[in-house]
Amino acid sequence: MANRKIVLLALSAVLLASCADNSAVTDGEKGVKDFEIRIVEKSAEASYHCVGDTTYGADVRLYTTASATLQWPEMLGNANIKCLQDTLLARCFGSESVTMPVGEAMRRYVSDPVTMDDGSQLEAVDTVPVSDAYNVRTLAKSIKASAVSVGRRVAVFKVDWFMYGGGAHPIYASSFVNFDVERSRVLTLSDIVKPGNDAALATIVKNVLCEQYGVDSYEQLQANYSINAEAVDYSLQHPVFYIDGEYVAFYFNPYEIGPWATGTVEVQVPAFMLDDMLTPEAKILLGWQ
Repeated sequence: MANRKIVLLALSAVLLASCADNSAVTDGEKGVKDFEIRIVEKSAEASYHCVGDTTYGADVRLYTTASATLQWPEMLGNANIKCLQDTLLARCFGSESVTMPVGEAMRRYVSDPVTMDDGSQLEAVDTVPVSDAYNVRTLAKSIKASAVSVGRRVAVFKVDWFMYGGGAHPIYASSFVNFDVERSRVLTLSDIVKPGNDAALATIVKNVLCEQYGVDSYEQLQANYSINAEAVDYSLQHPVFYIDGEYVAFYFNPYEIGPWATGTVEVQVPAFMLDDMLTPEAKILLGWQ
């Protein structure tokens, strides 16, 4: 059996504890609204020796590790968070995981690590040895879901995916889940931006991108930072975005608008720049109304 563990850690039980007895409310608490939040951190990990794998040579021992860490929402006020939980499961482990308890989905993930030689056998180990002699190689994969911001209007979770399968460098990507707490629904871009604004939105994002990097043109952005602004085309791609206060942040993973070495690129667009194209619901969520 693989060496697996699940650790539960209460990150925040109650941020603002509600009072059932009005007589217990002090003068200092009058007029204060409570919003109860409960998020639990769950983690699972496993390490294996790839017995019989000679990809790197007969004298090199190959290991592989897998880990999953989720800041798992269990309560956001009175919201029905089932769709939020299902979306997080699907983003982390695939759509088939939605029918599973979260713990089972995590255990399945870490029991299926990255391998190179299908003929090798996986032997569970407690730890992966450390060596400076290049006689130990380690593959890895991980998934992480974390709460970016949680409030009575919007909750944002970030999902980070990572894998190293033995190539020149690892690959990784991130996505975001934006949850409308008051309406108990996961938000898409069409909930934020009115239809028919793909080109206008892309232009605003590209212009803010130039401003962030202190350049005057898309050509300078390419020449100085190897970022291709013309690759921002929302008629062809679904933007990765999240709501951040009075901003909408647009997020680009490696290779989307730049080479791997550039890493991730994030563009913070103020809500006022999107005013004409924002939906009425978005203006409320962004505090613009």
